[in-house]
Amino acid sequence: MSEQDLSAYASMWTTERDQWELHRIGDTYQPILKGDPPMVEVICDDELADLVIAQMLAAGVAVIDRS
Repeated sequence: MSEQDLSAYASMWTTERDQWELHRIGDTYQPILKGDPPMVEVICDDELADLVIAQMLAAGVAVIDRS
């Protein structure tokens, strides 16, 4: 996966970081855009999703435990 592949999602852990949270469900994380209603960010490519989530965790995006 190249940096260019992540660029479409970079705002989730940079400029719009405070608008996002990660919901932990078991061993997985789901990126959620806060709002009314909150919206799930579905990333169909598992490898890409793992990279995005890793970036969000490293940047300190809030984690909500739903386990």
